[in-house]
Amino acid sequence: MKQDDSSAKDDKERLKKLREERKEILDRNKERLKKQNQEINLIKKELKGGPKTVPEMAAATGLSGDRVLWYVMALKKYNEIQEGELAGEYFKYIFVGKSSSKEEAEE
Repeated sequence: MKQDDSSAKDDKERLKKLREERKEILDRNKERLKKQNQEINLIKKELKGGPKTVPEMAAATGLSGDRVLWYVMALKKYNEIQEGELAGEYFKYIFVGKSSSKEEAEE
């Protein structure tokens, strides 16, 4: 039992030291995630206003077209948006939201 307590304390100390050593990296990653979530929310907000193409979303949000496309593909993968009709050479994307597992179970 004493070895287990000692081992647990050693593990806690190692984790604490590791967090301190990597604090800068962890903080940088938190900021990156925060920025990413803000950008995704901008795109979702635009799509809630109606179907839009990637260039339209880029212009409305101030994000680059490649960044918007990256997020659109992720949102499409997780069924939060769908491709709509073609507008010239671009699809218009439609916000459908994210269904919860509770909603899926009821269907």
